[in-house]
Amino acid sequence: MNLYPTCMTLAGSDPSGGAGLQADLKTFTLLGCYGQAVPTALTVQNTVGVVRSVPLDGELIYDQAATVMTDWLPDAVKIGILPHAAAVRAVARLLREFGPRFVVLDPVLVSSSGHRLIDDEGIEAMQDELMPLCSLLTPNLPEATLLTGATPGTAATKLGNGLRRRYPHTAILVKGGHAEGEPLDTLFATDDSLTALHGQRIATRNTHGTGCVLSSAIAAFTSRGLSLGEAVTRAKQFVAEALTRGATYEAGHGHGPMFLVADNSAH
Repeated sequence: MNLYPTCMTLAGSDPSGGAGLQADLKTFTLLGCYGQAVPTALTVQNTVGVVRSVPLDGELIYDQAATVMTDWLPDAVKIGILPHAAAVRAVARLLREFGPRFVVLDPVLVSSSGHRLIDDEGIEAMQDELMPLCSLLTPNLPEATLLTGATPGTAATKLGNGLRRRYPHTAILVKGGHAEGEPLDTLFATDDSLTALHGQRIATRNTHGTGCVLSSAIAAFTSRGLSLGEAVTRAKQFVAEALTRGATYEAGHGHGPMFLVADNSAH
């Protein structure tokens, strides 16, 4: 029996530590889980922005993760940026062969400045081969719009229902932070229930890595035995607390990281 629940992240490396697999590992540790990490891309970035990104090839991504899973299968897997179709297919192969119990995909398709981060072939492979294998997808509104082919401004409910029809065995969490007003996330469960998760906007420039931390926190909480609804709720609380605690400090000259703190119930 493992001492801790185990989570694996497959994500890009952020040398500033605010996002990507570095943020995922911190989140796993703070929430009482043992973290495994497989980089999918190496980036040159700081709090101001990304200067360069170097994708890893699909075979290397697969070999890293498969070698670990052969020895020690994680309880939950979090997937972040997959830079090309070969990476997507490598991860889909991995999931088919090893069948981890819970898989959350944060479909990082569009940068905060609106630039596409993966080409059409990669998105098509993600839609056809990877998403049906996942337990949960966590797109924001622009990503859900792109995945469904909807027009900008389409309601989150319509976007989530569209994704649920295409992936009947996958839950969908549509993150509503890009809409005006108070943020509202919506969880579409596989039993067709819908849960509205209200939040508050926190005045801070330290927002780097929020999507990464949310999805990795969900993975951590599910690995600890929480239901999906409970895991999503607790993960949102964890992110909100991190944003609040780090709202006024200064780290770098751009969008700093959140102030990640331990969840006292993790141990």
